[in-house]
Amino acid sequence: MRLLDFMFDRTVGGLNKAMDLSWRRNQVVTANIANAETPKYRAGDLQFGKELEKAFGATSEQTLVKTDPKHLELSNESAAKISIDYSGITKADGNNVDIDQQMANLAQNSSDYAGAAQLMRHKLSLAKTAIRDSR
Repeated sequence: MRLLDFMFDRTVGGLNKAMDLSWRRNQVVTANIANAETPKYRAGDLQFGKELEKAFGATSEQTLVKTDPKHLELSNESAAKISIDYSGITKADGNNVDIDQQMANLAQNSSDYAGAAQLMRHKLSLAKTAIRDSR
């Protein structure tokens, strides 16, 4: 296996997708925090586990014919959907945002994003080294 084949497997595309989805989840969580006092507001979350499995090749579902198993499936449609939480404790005004839970979600999501960004930096550093050393 060539070094470039090793570095640019599904990982780079999967990390890119993970960072994008984490960014989208951050928007949902910050909207929840911003609306913590809005009457009848329901907290939401972005569910994207299946989309990450697909990006990293963990599922066997293939909707497109690929010419190479390393090719990523690119689609404008996202399997990541915002789910509204209708469970949990609702305040008298109909709002169910638990600010402590949302702050924990924000911290976890920030950590997930930072981890994916670190892995991406490492992959790109490997590519830079391979290019520099090939001269």
